[in-house]
Amino acid sequence: MENYWYKTALAAVVLGLCAACNDDGEETLPPTLPPSETTHGCYVLNTGNWGGNDATIQYFDAADFSIGGDLFGPANGTGLGDLGQDLCLYGSKLYATVSGSSKLEVMDRDCKVIKTIPLRADDGTPVEPRYMTACDGCVYFTAYDGTVSRLDTMSLEVTGRVTVGDHPEALTNANGKLYVNISGYGSGTTVAVVDVASFTKTKEIPVKLNPYTVCFTGDDGKVYVVSNGNYAGSPGMPEDQYVYGTLQCIDPATDTVEDVCQASFVANHGSKMYVLYSEYYLPETKRAFVLDLQTGEETGFIDLDDFSSPNAIGVNPTTGDVYVADAPYGANSTVRVYDAQGNLKNTFEAGYSTSKFVFVTE
Repeated sequence: MENYWYKTALAAVVLGLCAACNDDGEETLPPTLPPSETTHGCYVLNTGNWGGNDATIQYFDAADFSIGGDLFGPANGTGLGDLGQDLCLYGSKLYATVSGSSKLEVMDRDCKVIKTIPLRADDGTPVEPRYMTACDGCVYFTAYDGTVSRLDTMSLEVTGRVTVGDHPEALTNANGKLYVNISGYGSGTTVAVVDVASFTKTKEIPVKLNPYTVCFTGDDGKVYVVSNGNYAGSPGMPEDQYVYGTLQCIDPATDTVEDVCQASFVANHGSKMYVLYSEYYLPETKRAFVLDLQTGEETGFIDLDDFSSPNAIGVNPTTGDVYVADAPYGANSTVRVYDAQGNLKNTFEAGYSTSKFVFVTE
């Protein structure tokens, strides 16, 4: 695949966006991560090959800029599975949705499995779990059967399920509600709203075409969603039909929507949005910038010319460092770590198709 935005291209064929890496057995972390180390780093999720059953989880120590090998395999004597879709740290536990294997893994912070939850419909069909968010003692996750499920983090039982729409993807929680991107397999134009207390769908909010992998609650308490559009510039597509990738802001107090800027991948830190943007068929759009939410000013951040396929971005909330993953097709990912001004601090090799950074803050 030659798509510059690898994760966006996968949307067209509905592959799982997650992390996984090829474990060569040469470099692993010790079975226990000392608390002094876990407060200065992040878990790295690598999706792995589609059908390869080789998704992995690594740990990057930001104190000495070192990356270990796969944590899951050595801790459990088996691989994480096929297409590690999302990773969530909540309380003392890690949660991983593995889309191709249609399961949810509940782990301790050393990635030792506490419980494996197979996810199937009543007729035994895999539901393909996708993205997660956590609040009020529960982890909520989307699945390709059109639902959001609620996992009680004490009993580790699924205690509820609500239908939200066609191919739900990324979701977040804000103001007592869940906001769920309804991708519609590329044709969706809504974000579904679920009341957390009653666990019922209450409305649909119109957004731009194809809300997909990005949906999070910013440091300002507002909800931010990226709609990927229709791959503007595709051969034969008239220019007046282009729908560009767009970051939108939803005010959870009123559920009103406002366009923010063109975007493909976004990470937030305080009043700053770190934005990667490109339309595959319009290479001149490729750029990385910082958006000041208070002033609306855009400032250039890093040069993407050396990147083959930027696939993820995250900001360390403790240090303010920005992590950008380059995931070329057929090879392991390279992660570059920058300071807040865009100065390169470190580069390290991760696994295959890195797509999520989960920072440890406690």
